[in-house]
Amino acid sequence: MADAQSDADKIRNKRLAKLGGQATSSPNNGASSSDTPRIASPSSPQNMAPPKAGQAETTPGKQQAAASDPFDLSSQHKTPSAPTTPSASRIKINTPQGDSATRSRSRQGGPLTQEAWEDVTLSDIFRIALDPNHRTNVKGEPLRYLEGVRSDLESSHSPLRIDLTNLDQAIVEAGTNNKAGKPLKYLLGCWKRVMRTWRNQKSTSLDDPKMRVLLEVKRIIMSYCIFATTMPEMFEQESDGSNPLAEALLLDSEDDGGICHDFLAEAISRFAEDESIKEALVGAMEQLSRELAGKSMNDSFKPYVTALHTFSRYQPLAEALTNSPLFIPDGVTADRLEVDSLLGPFFRLSPLQGEVAANYFAGARARDEAFIRNSQDALRLTLRSHQEQLINIVNCMVKNAAARSRILDWFALTVNLNHKRRAFHVEKNTVSSDGFMINVTAILDMLCEPFMDASFTKVDRIEVDYFRRSPRVNIQDETKINADQTTSDEFYATEAAPPTASTFISEVFFLTVAAHHYGTEAANTKLDQLRKDLKNLEKQIRTFEAERVKFTQNPAQLAQFEVAVKKYKDRLENGTCVVNAVSGVLLDETTQQRSMLLMRYIIVWLMRLVMPPQDRPENKYPHKQVRLPLPEQQPNVFRCLPEYFIEDIVDNFKFITSHMPFIVQSTQCDELLTMCITFLRSSEYIKNPGLKAGLVQILYYGVVPYRAKPKGIMGDILNSSKFALEHLFHALMKFYIEAETTGSHTQFYDKFNIRYEIFQVIRCIWTNPDYRDKLLVESKINTTFFVQFVNLTLNDVTFLLDESFTAFKKIRGLQEELEGDAAATMDEKTREEKQQLLDQTQGSAKNWMQLTNETISMLKLFTSALADAFTSPEIVQRLADMLDYNLDSMVGPKQKELKVRDPLQYSFKPLELLSDLTSVYLNLRDKTNFQLAVARDGRSYKHSTLVHAAEIMAKSSTSLKSPDELREFRAMADSIEATKLADDKAEEMLGEIPDEYVDPIMASLMEDPVILPISRQTVDRSTIMSHLLSDPHDPFNRTPLKIEDVIPNIELKEQIEAFRAEARERAKKEIEKEMVEAAAAEAEAEKMDETDG
Repeated sequence: MADAQSDADKIRNKRLAKLGGQATSSPNNGASSSDTPRIASPSSPQNMAPPKAGQAETTPGKQQAAASDPFDLSSQHKTPSAPTTPSASRIKINTPQGDSATRSRSRQGGPLTQEAWEDVTLSDIFRIALDPNHRTNVKGEPLRYLEGVRSDLESSHSPLRIDLTNLDQAIVEAGTNNKAGKPLKYLLGCWKRVMRTWRNQKSTSLDDPKMRVLLEVKRIIMSYCIFATTMPEMFEQESDGSNPLAEALLLDSEDDGGICHDFLAEAISRFAEDESIKEALVGAMEQLSRELAGKSMNDSFKPYVTALHTFSRYQPLAEALTNSPLFIPDGVTADRLEVDSLLGPFFRLSPLQGEVAANYFAGARARDEAFIRNSQDALRLTLRSHQEQLINIVNCMVKNAAARSRILDWFALTVNLNHKRRAFHVEKNTVSSDGFMINVTAILDMLCEPFMDASFTKVDRIEVDYFRRSPRVNIQDETKINADQTTSDEFYATEAAPPTASTFISEVFFLTVAAHHYGTEAANTKLDQLRKDLKNLEKQIRTFEAERVKFTQNPAQLAQFEVAVKKYKDRLENGTCVVNAVSGVLLDETTQQRSMLLMRYIIVWLMRLVMPPQDRPENKYPHKQVRLPLPEQQPNVFRCLPEYFIEDIVDNFKFITSHMPFIVQSTQCDELLTMCITFLRSSEYIKNPGLKAGLVQILYYGVVPYRAKPKGIMGDILNSSKFALEHLFHALMKFYIEAETTGSHTQFYDKFNIRYEIFQVIRCIWTNPDYRDKLLVESKINTTFFVQFVNLTLNDVTFLLDESFTAFKKIRGLQEELEGDAAATMDEKTREEKQQLLDQTQGSAKNWMQLTNETISMLKLFTSALADAFTSPEIVQRLADMLDYNLDSMVGPKQKELKVRDPLQYSFKPLELLSDLTSVYLNLRDKTNFQLAVARDGRSYKHSTLVHAAEIMAKSSTSLKSPDELREFRAMADSIEATKLADDKAEEMLGEIPDEYVDPIMASLMEDPVILPISRQTVDRSTIMSHLLSDPHDPFNRTPLKIEDVIPNIELKEQIEAFRAEARERAKKEIEKEMVEAAAAEAEAEKMDETDG
């Protein structure tokens, strides 16, 4: 027992020594027999015996602090002490004997003496009394009778009053009283009362004895508050490991048990004297963080957030908090960051937590859209209020330099640990939650707002060499815009000069860009996946319900079936709640407007990055327009940036235009348009075709009709921007060609989606004659480029129509199998397989047909404006062959194979498709070489096919073609047939063609023979040009080949021309001979007629 007492004494003595004094383990001389514990004052000097009655008591406080106290009176009244013990400061209070006389005089109306005032004031502040009959004060508030203090005073024949000499014992006895509740709560109430007394004093001078007493009382209360927190055994309280200050922080500051401004200010002022005060306060906040980690928005969370806000408003506290080991725990993982780090639980609070989402959207599947919208509005208001509290907290922290650095470290850790959130398959237990990451992103967005002005005056403060200055953001494993890993590593291995620390603006900007990538944009992607998962769940439930009949006769199996189905329905219900919650959070207009503001700054920053380095800042975008094409030499600082700088812009704009296009402003459209055109026109600046496809998607979503804007939110600016008029068409055509090979395993199918989107943009601008004139110029100046564009369009039409028609035949066959006589004998497995194949084929047919309709529609537009370009030697024969083949498929002998049930479900409108095909014929009807190309199509051309097509359109009730158009089409058909007859006759006149004159690929007489440089084969120029449009290799040995490399075979060309001339001469003589013979025959016939007459 003695050892235990000794340990307790050691703890207490150490505690008291820190606060300015040494505890004594023995009671005062003459102490009463009361069991009430007595403790020496926290401010009494070491080894000082308890004072006798009437003797001055020492001033509480640390010896060093007291020595420099300007209000110390100890130099006038010192208590003798041992020579080896330094004297402590104290306030001298003269206490005359006979307190009853003093009180008597005050009751008779005389002024209170200092001693009487001190007794009354301290009794009121601490709500204590030495008279057992005095149980309440004048306000009726209960007082604590201090039996032990009274007993000691009586034993020592001291006046029965409360003063600084016995205040320590009074506090301990009052705080130990079981009726008083927790000691800290009692002491905090005392603190508030002493502060009210302090403020109510008429004199504010510390020369006033009353003010000095109150000052001392403040110091003593603060000391005992720390005792109550760190040494609860002093008040006979058992420690449960919790920090009582934590509970106090949750209460309102006006509550007696709450912590007010004055208390925190006083505590902070004593940090230099006593580290334990700081430790106690930080420990309280750490405890609140741990408690909050187990709560959600369904619980009472606001007091915790308010407590942190209050705490962080004091810079010393904010700094102390960020220095806590819990602020950035060692070895914390992504999934534990929002639970184990000090700020994590505060940022974790979100409506996206499962139980919170279920609370907002309970029974949502059975409710109407109005309920969903109202719930989402309520959800957004709650989250917005919480995020406003979070940004206030963070803003308070960043005001302190040391705290600013630590909170930037915490944000950096958050994004760096969550790279896996953008993985193809995300495992929830390896990353932070969506709610946490969305809050982080939103707060970083708000931190960016002050420097993101509409005029971009601070854009140059964002350092271009940030990633070469020991950056907080880790991009080591990120794919770069246009650099491989080796190039990137070499570039970042060299630190930028001068080696200075990055600015706060740069840190926040790059952290925010990364946070969008791993936070909001990852959640956008996840939302799409969640919706797909819900559809699959619904489908599975429908399948299960169809099986219910199998178990109706077996109650046990039916019960198991019901349990299994219920699990799926519960998953569906919970999933629906989560989808509604995620949608509600992501569709917050304020949040998305902030995101768009950031995206504007990213665009402007990127544009300035790629402009010539010699340009002065005032000559860069947006003050001056970007000049295209961009310089051939790409800046490494751009090449080595992570791809997500562009990917975030694409994902963000796609989401906004899909769900809330009304928030996009015209200035934002202008910047988006500039970026898209720039990097599609100079596409070599971006390596990933998927990123460039994203730029096309921005343009595509920008022209999707929206309410009163039939051309979308970007349609007007597309048709008015000089920059777009100059560069858009070339940029679109360039990527149309590049999309042929994207490098992905799905590139063959990706190109059709990309080209479909490009066609939608072209359709939006086609009504503008300036764009059509620009396309005509392109066809004349960049002939090879234009021919390649047209050739790929023709390839697409051929493939898409062929796939569509093949799918229709397959659909018809499968439907007959599933509904015919053979269906009755078909086993269940075979039926299911065929049904799945039918569903898959129907989906494919719809996709192919939609792409077919769009491609042919574009071909109709192009040929109407550029007939000369589409009948060039390199194109015309392929165009004619394609038209003839598809027209024959639609109206020829096999047209019945295209009949399917409900063709509209596949977007198949045969008459409209036939009309578009015939429009292409009509657009080119006046071109002689087009008619000749159609006539020479030996595979598909038939005069009867053209005639039948005209008959079908004439019988149609939809009047897709006017009578004049039909008459012109029939006349064209007759003209083509006449051309064919003449061409066949000319072919006959040629006789046997020498093999060396025949094109080895097309098996036709060459007109402009050229020699391929490596294989040394001779082919016609038009043949090899057509081949190179889709394959840049020599067709004979597969070596790389360009049209510029071929060698004209002049000698052979002259021989072929001579051969043709000879053939024409022979044909001429043959014709003259026939004419002579015909004339002779006619004369003979006339002679015979005369003889007969």
